[in-house]
Amino acid sequence: MKRLVKLTLTLAAMTFVSTAIAQQTRQTNMYRHNLYSINPAYAGKSGCTEINFSHLNQWVKIDGAPVTNFFSANTRLGKSIGVGANVLIDRIGMFQQISASGSVSYGFNFLRDHSIRLGLSGGYFQMRLDPTDAIAFDANDAIINGGVQSSNSVQTEAGILYAFKGLELSFASKQLLETRSNFNYPNLDGYGLKRHFVGYAGYSFILNKRLSMTPSVLYRGVKNNNQLDVNVDLNYNDFIYGGVGYRTSVGLIGRVGVNIRKMFFIGYAYEVPMQNIASYSAGSHEITVGLKLCKKKKDEVDEKNLTAVDPAKATVDTVTIVETIVDTLVVEKIDTVFVKEPTNEDVKRAMTRASDHLAFEYDKAIIKKGSYGDLESLTNLLLVRDELKIKLEGHTDSNGTEEYNMRLSKNRVKAVKDFLVANGVEASRIKTAYFGESKPIADNKTEEGRAKNRRVDMEIINP
Repeated sequence: MKRLVKLTLTLAAMTFVSTAIAQQTRQTNMYRHNLYSINPAYAGKSGCTEINFSHLNQWVKIDGAPVTNFFSANTRLGKSIGVGANVLIDRIGMFQQISASGSVSYGFNFLRDHSIRLGLSGGYFQMRLDPTDAIAFDANDAIINGGVQSSNSVQTEAGILYAFKGLELSFASKQLLETRSNFNYPNLDGYGLKRHFVGYAGYSFILNKRLSMTPSVLYRGVKNNNQLDVNVDLNYNDFIYGGVGYRTSVGLIGRVGVNIRKMFFIGYAYEVPMQNIASYSAGSHEITVGLKLCKKKKDEVDEKNLTAVDPAKATVDTVTIVETIVDTLVVEKIDTVFVKEPTNEDVKRAMTRASDHLAFEYDKAIIKKGSYGDLESLTNLLLVRDELKIKLEGHTDSNGTEEYNMRLSKNRVKAVKDFLVANGVEASRIKTAYFGESKPIADNKTEEGRAKNRRVDMEIINP
């Protein structure tokens, strides 16, 4: 009886594959935790190395139901290039498909906070048919008598991703080049890959320091057949994830996951059975395991040029007196005594002092008044050296979600720039960047380390 069910399911799946959104493209309920799996443009987007494995068992308790294993990895090369690779092994009844492909992507920014990534993917696709366990109703059945057969072809994919702050919009064409290869069955057509389209839209809302919410929509279509997922996911402190979704023609989907030390991810999803097989199936189960490795870059300030000052050797005619007499910086002559123009080293020392003493109100982008003095000293130097341009980089500790910390670092570096501009420094001379928690210079496990990571680095960019 099981073999009969298996054959029936296989024949039904053959029809489904040829006409609808089916096993030619990977089925998954955890795509939000690996968007590279649905679009090659996501390769390298995060700037980290991401490795993911998932196992999906559909329609549990039905013999021969689809079982999908998927492995992928992607990373960033330099500032713009992303690369990735994936392997898919999918089995449904008598059919087994194996595919492997590599991807490359390129990203660029434009205007303010807008970015676009373009991705291409190409690889190998094999469909294998094994009727060994099938029960033949017709002794002359060409498939049953044909034995194990395989059909090979090339698969291609292209995608584009647009991002603006918390918004992501992406579109991909899978099986971009439709190909066909024949099984060795007399008078039977071969197997053809149909062009599929995948669209994704999501927006991340930061509810508070530890909680964010992401509503999203996923579209999949081939010819006149379309499928839509509507999801809402919550992220608590980049540690616990949970979400629900509704898939047309399927039903509800539930997801939950845990991110260990913001590095290891373990997730589980359950899909409610389709109505026409609900009485036979225990639903679809998916398990995902992920690893995310991000480079921890050191402070980019040029330490070899930060020469220590020996107070015993300090002279009145140098700008080192700024540490004790701030107001003299705005005066070129005092009773005919000329104050020497500050050097790049003087400016760098002032930057280091301003950065080391910079403090903000808790969890806000408001500079504490105790930091004003050093910032004013830096301002005065920049007003004297009006040809210099500088760069400010905002950073945070690891408390809170990545999205929250990225936004906080952006607002804090903007607050420093606004302070300098309000005191006379031209905005065009100040370049800003923000990295959230991604570039720690100390251990986030200790309060002392976290304090060091909450910083705004400063440097001259045209010495």
